[in-house]
Amino acid sequence: MHKQKSALLGRRGFLQGTAALGAILLGGPSVANARLAAAAAGIRAQDWHSLPRNDGSTVTAGPEYLGGDFQLARAADGSFEPGRTFISEVFQSTGWFNMVGMHWVADVPEGTTLELEVRGSLDGTVWGPWTPVGHVMEARGDEEVPRGLETFTDAVEFGRASAMQYRITLETTDTRLSPVVRRVTATQIDALDSPGLEDLDARGHAIPFRVGNGGAPTARLILRDGPNGWGPTNFAPDSPYYWEPYAGVYPTQFVTIHHTAWANNPENPVATVRAVWYYHAITLGWGDVGYHYLVDQYGNVYQGRGGGHATEAGHVSRYNHHNIGVCLLGQFEPGAPNVPPGGEPTAEALDSAMRMAALQSAYWGLNPLERAAYPKPDASCRPQLVNHRVCGHRDWGRGASCVRTACPGINVYKRLPAIREQAAALIPDIKDFHLMEILKRG
Repeated sequence: MHKQKSALLGRRGFLQGTAALGAILLGGPSVANARLAAAAAGIRAQDWHSLPRNDGSTVTAGPEYLGGDFQLARAADGSFEPGRTFISEVFQSTGWFNMVGMHWVADVPEGTTLELEVRGSLDGTVWGPWTPVGHVMEARGDEEVPRGLETFTDAVEFGRASAMQYRITLETTDTRLSPVVRRVTATQIDALDSPGLEDLDARGHAIPFRVGNGGAPTARLILRDGPNGWGPTNFAPDSPYYWEPYAGVYPTQFVTIHHTAWANNPENPVATVRAVWYYHAITLGWGDVGYHYLVDQYGNVYQGRGGGHATEAGHVSRYNHHNIGVCLLGQFEPGAPNVPPGGEPTAEALDSAMRMAALQSAYWGLNPLERAAYPKPDASCRPQLVNHRVCGHRDWGRGASCVRTACPGINVYKRLPAIREQAAALIPDIKDFHLMEILKRG
C-alpha cells in the first residue's frame, strides 16, 4: 500500500520528478493531441477528477479544481482523531478499462500519512478486492522540481472493469495536524482492443527468442513496431512528449531486474504492456515506457524503451544512466497487502530474464558475477553504490539513496544469485548478436 508521508520528508517531497513535470508542462492541447495519437493506435483513456469532501460526498469536477476538504475528524477538544477513512462514490465508466492510475493533490504535514486503495467491478455490483496503489513514481532523470502539485503512483491493473471506487485512509501521530485531500484523479486506461499473442502470430512470426547453447527457441521477442509489433505511438522530436533517448551516450554497465507489482498472469499481456506504455508516456509525461524490456508469464520479451542501444530509460530513479531495465509482469512480493494469487514467477519468465541479462552482459563485456561501483554518483540521493552487474531494483536503495522499493519482489530477488550464475555460464556460448543488431535499430 502506498503511504504518502510528509510533504517535506516523504519520497523527496510532494511533487515527484517527471510525473510532476507532466502535470506542469504537458497540459491542455498537448495531452489532447497525445491521447488522439494513442487512440489511433487503439489505446484510450479518460480521467475522473473528483473532490473528496469532509461530509463524505464525492464531487466530480474539472482538473483545475482543488475544492476537496477531506481531513481527519476533530474531537470535542478540537484535536484531530488518529485515523479516518473515506470511500468514494462509484464511478461508472461509459466503456471498459483494464488499468487505472491514481494521482492526487493533498497537504500531508510531517507526522501524518495518506494511504490510497482502489477496486474495480465489471457491473458496479460485484467488486474485486481493495488493491493498494504502488510506490510514488520518480523522475526519469535527475531534475528536481519545486513541491506543490500532484503525487503520482504506479497504476493498478484490473483486467477488465467498467466501474471503480477509491478508498483513502488518513492517519496522524500528532493530533494537532491532519492531511487535507484537495483532489483525486483516476486515469482509466483501455487497452483491451490490443491484439492478442495469437493475433501477432497471425500477422507474422515474432523473432524466436533463444540466447546461447542452441536448442529450439523457448519464447519470442516482440518488437515495438512492424506487423507483429505491440504498437506504441512514437512521438516525433518536435512533440512536447518526445524523450531524447541518448542512445549510446551511457554504455550499459548494469542490468536491473524489476516487477510491475501488478496482477500476475494477465489474460492478454499485450494489453498490459500497451497500458504500461500509456501510463508512463502520457499520464506521467515521460514520452515512452520506462523499461527497456518487459517479460510476460510465457517468457515473451517485449521491446520497451525506444531509441536504440543503451538508451536512458526511467526504471531506477537517479540511477538510469548506464542501466538496462528488464521488468517481469506480475507481483512477486508475498508480504505486500492484497498480493494477487500466485506470487511466484514462471520458469519461462525467469529464463527469458536471465537470457536477456546474459545477452546484454555478453554484448557489453560484463561479468554478471562481478560487483562494480555506479559510475555517475552525485551528492543528492545518488551515492556511489556497489552492486552486481545483474541486480534487483531494491539493490539501488541502500545508504543515502532515495530509492525505496521491494521490487522485484522477494520471489524474484531470491533467485538473482542463480540468474547471475546461469547468465555467466551462458555467456561463452553467445556467438551471435543478431538480436542486439535488430534492437539497435529501434
